[in-house]
Amino acid sequence: MTKIGKIRTIASIIKKEYEVIEIEGKMFAGKDAFLFPDNREDLRCLECLLIPDEWEWTERYIIKNADYGKSGDYKGKYLAVKGQEAIDKLEEVLSRHETGVLSLFDEKYPYTIPVNHAYKDGKLYLHCGKIGKKLTLIRKNPNACYCLYGNTEDVPKGVRSCHLEYESVLFYGQIRISDNPAEKEEAILELTNHYGTPYQHGFADMIEILVFDVDHATVRTGRFKPRSERKIYYIDFSE
Repeated sequence: MTKIGKIRTIASIIKKEYEVIEIEGKMFAGKDAFLFPDNREDLRCLECLLIPDEWEWTERYIIKNADYGKSGDYKGKYLAVKGQEAIDKLEEVLSRHETGVLSLFDEKYPYTIPVNHAYKDGKLYLHCGKIGKKLTLIRKNPNACYCLYGNTEDVPKGVRSCHLEYESVLFYGQIRISDNPAEKEEAILELTNHYGTPYQHGFADMIEILVFDVDHATVRTGRFKPRSERKIYYIDFSE
């Protein structure tokens, strides 16, 4: 094991710092990575953190590029899956969920609130009233995160949901208040199609339409097992 340095998140609402080590040609990050091998469950492959503008180095001991092509006996927490397989998984999970939680920046604490959504081609369409805290915060800082999650099956009586398979999606990007009449009508149509409700022409004038332009998204599925490698589906909409 070689100590590589330390990194910190810069785009997350909750700031975190990680130690970075190298094991058999691959780099891993963890809160206490320098304690390896006593913290195997805490480590994640650094490739899973390679999201544009999400983190930065604070200390760098050994200057070298990570080689994620080498194989080794030790595996990290996640196996990154990209490309069309990741897009298909994203759309599959989205088709099963009707609500999510929107997270915005506030002065002291993150502000999160459950909302409805519709998704199309790298955009989330949301709606809200003409006044409210969401609009105030969006005008101050458009950077946002949107999360949806749930079990992949009905929870039987007497069984805890944490013991079942689950799925979740995290969207990262910028949210804006649309002032384009055509875009607002398109958003209303997408929302009504998603929820199977009647389309009402002119309804967009009564509400505000929020458009979440997605930078990137991650999808997780399955049941968490500390010593097992899991897939993380990563979609970069800027490519």
